Amino acid sequence: MKVAITCDTLLERNHYTEIIELICELFPNARLYCFAHKQGAILGHIEQRVITSTHLSKTVRSENEFYLHSYQIPSIAKNLFVSCEYDLIVNISKGFSQGIKKCDRTKQITFLYELGYENRINKTLLQRIFKNFVESWAIKSLKKADLVVVSREDIKEKLKHELPNLDVTPPPFRVSDYTLFPKNMFPHHFYLIESNGLTEEQATQLSEWMDEWKLEYQFIGNDKHLSGLKQKLPQNKFFGNRCSGEHAPVLASSKALISFNTSEFPNLVLATMAVGRPVIVANEIKKWVDGTGTFFASFSKQSLKVMIDEVIARDDELEGQKIRAHVMDYHDIKFKAQIKRILEKYHEDLHASSGCEGCSS
Repeated sequence: MKVAITCDTLLERNHYTEIIELICELFPNARLYCFAHKQGAILGHIEQRVITSTHLSKTVRSENEFYLHSYQIPSIAKNLFVSCEYDLIVNISKGFSQGIKKCDRTKQITFLYELGYENRINKTLLQRIFKNFVESWAIKSLKKADLVVVSREDIKEKLKHELPNLDVTPPPFRVSDYTLFPKNMFPHHFYLIESNGLTEEQATQLSEWMDEWKLEYQFIGNDKHLSGLKQKLPQNKFFGNRCSGEHAPVLASSKALISFNTSEFPNLVLATMAVGRPVIVANEIKKWVDGTGTFFASFSKQSLKVMIDEVIARDDELEGQKIRAHVMDYHDIKFKAQIKRILEKYHEDLHASSGCEGCSS
């Protein structure tokens, strides 16, 4: 069986491209097709492949720039063609790449990561004008796939009237990179604040609130956008963005992680729960995580203080193993096993179908 892999973009390293990487591990010889590719932006399995893209590769350098061209995607998809030599297309979509043109006989399995056009379609006049057309095209394209699997229950709920037989498979996260440390191994005397998802003004407010409440804290994650605040606060208030091996013990030694990063997959939130520590997150992150050790807050002084007080009050009764259990559905090994099961079933059905055709002839 000859397999091709299709996706929306290959422009930057993020959780979406990590999923594509995992799929590449399953199919070491598969060719990649996408709308836009920035050469050298993503290393590893992906850059070693033959990658076919469109003229957008010359004009867009980030995912945000790509979405500014969303109104063009339906017509561009007609001109990006997956060769008829492929028996199966494994598609990892953010709402567009399921529409890439293919032969009628080529089967397609789509893993729908998110409906990217929902959040980013209203920025320009052309996007607003073509909003309904793009959404309609995306849904029709999904219906043409032989199988659609979605990443979250809320996506299934949105699409259930159009696609009633959707399966849900949570996307992969490398849980094994984060060890469950013994609870008494660390003093848990400070709070971590995720830098991603905060403006400099918000980060400044959070630091002022924490100082007022006499709580120790440290920012963690990509903090390049907080250069002004970094000049005002001591250098040790910023841990930065590091590998999982360095993040794990810091997360495990924290009282809790505070995160208002709602624009991307909550890697740090899952990592914190994987090491058995509680998280205080924005209500919007409920679509990704819920359960023991998760406290939901809005970005307000009063709401955050209530959640912090609850963490303090419940600290003795929190069990690391129970908190970690809530992220096990995201285990990358579980995701790969599920994808393999889907593909094996498809392969069996394909052979059975071929056998019947031979018998009837």
